[in-house]
Amino acid sequence: MRTRTISLVLAIAVSALFYSACDTGIQGSLNDNQPPKTFLTVNEINLPDDVRLVSQVNISWWGDDPDGYIVGYEFRIGDDTDAPWTFTTRTDSTFVLPIEEGDMDADVRFTVRAVDNDGDVDPDPPSLVFPIRNSPPEISFRLNETPPDSTYRVFSFGWNASDPDGEANLNRIEVAMNDTTEWQSLPIDVTFLTVRIDDTVDPATTEVFLGRALNTSDINFDNINVDGDNEFFIRAVDNAAAVSEPAIHEWHIKKQTSRILFLNDYSGSSSNVRAQQHIDLLAEVGINTIDYMDISDGVAQGGNRVQLSQAFPHRSLAAPTINAMLAEWDHIYWLSDDLNRNIGYAIEMTLDFFDEGGTMFINMPTRNLASDNPIFQFLPFQRMETLPSGEQSFIIQRDTVVEPNEDVISNPPFLQFSGNDISSYPLIPFGETVELFEANFRTRAAVTGAVSDFDGSKLISATNPEETILFFGIRFQNFTADSELARLIEITCIETLGFQQ
Repeated sequence: MRTRTISLVLAIAVSALFYSACDTGIQGSLNDNQPPKTFLTVNEINLPDDVRLVSQVNISWWGDDPDGYIVGYEFRIGDDTDAPWTFTTRTDSTFVLPIEEGDMDADVRFTVRAVDNDGDVDPDPPSLVFPIRNSPPEISFRLNETPPDSTYRVFSFGWNASDPDGEANLNRIEVAMNDTTEWQSLPIDVTFLTVRIDDTVDPATTEVFLGRALNTSDINFDNINVDGDNEFFIRAVDNAAAVSEPAIHEWHIKKQTSRILFLNDYSGSSSNVRAQQHIDLLAEVGINTIDYMDISDGVAQGGNRVQLSQAFPHRSLAAPTINAMLAEWDHIYWLSDDLNRNIGYAIEMTLDFFDEGGTMFINMPTRNLASDNPIFQFLPFQRMETLPSGEQSFIIQRDTVVEPNEDVISNPPFLQFSGNDISSYPLIPFGETVELFEANFRTRAAVTGAVSDFDGSKLISATNPEETILFFGIRFQNFTADSELARLIEITCIETLGFQQ
């Protein structure tokens, strides 16, 4: 009975206390918010007097709040106590600390403070002085992105710039042509430029395009040596005005004298003789002035096409450089002794040339190529004829006379073979191919050597319907001395393709 009485009294007392608290509220005062505390991972830097850090440094920190939590940090670089703070939620970052322009060394203070969930900041933030030394930037031309030994109006340069203190420390690129007292500035994000010369005026003027998209610029070089040697200089400048050693490229610039470019792609010891034969024929029909490029270097081996001639910029610069270069001419005369030579690259190098209305004459012998060879995407016919089973070769016999398509050609030339031609293959046209000349192909048996008639294509020359590409598939030296080769040039180059010097 006594125990029940004590329990009842206690229950009544607790209830009274509860109702009393609800009625009057909890008594007391809240503590003021305590600011956060900030800590740098490294508290001091002790280096010998002659040893300094590079200006790109990684700094880390952390913070603690006794009565809340950290929402972020604010940092400041330099000794100016009135400078604004920069907010971040990171606890580390890589900084390129500033050095005054023209100075090599600097002692740069870094200060950081924590911010808590009530917006309070560390009232006594830690700071650390970094002794730094600027390193000059470096620059070099990219492999294969400089002009060849000799160019005409268009050439390009590509480069890489770097800075031991970090890429963010690079400020600009400077370029000069033939005179290093006149540097011109480029943005640091530009790594490629193309120059086009107008050599129709004296002195020659230039346009400079930036990037592979050929964006226009205000850069201009007014001291180009046309028909002479030239030097291109490029250097990098960092934020402290330290300058790299310049990269230098020297090459020869030729003056463009004609609307016709003659590409001599005829390899071997007779290259110059064969080219001169065609140049003389052009002169016979009134084309006395041409621009000339020898692209006969390299050897096509094992059925593979030759590497692109070193007279051109590297193949990786087909766009934009080679395209822009070839588009400077209205007409191209392409002579070769093998379809596995540079003509295999034409489709990727001549887009601008044809877009701007260019026309091209191609003289090179036909040969047995696979029907899926990419060259057939460029030439004005779909493939070559294949030999019938058991036949060793096609043959055009001595004294065979070339037959013109009289629906297309008026006043055709007399063309007669001086000997047996056993290296040529007939062309198979597209549906829209314009057929120009034929020859009587026969076949020769592999075992007996017997010659038989051939009922397939006899086509040796054709053009596309737009008359922008004309192909003639027989070497000119295969014709007799009385063959009218000048008239052939007149029909193909002047009357069909509109060549003008």
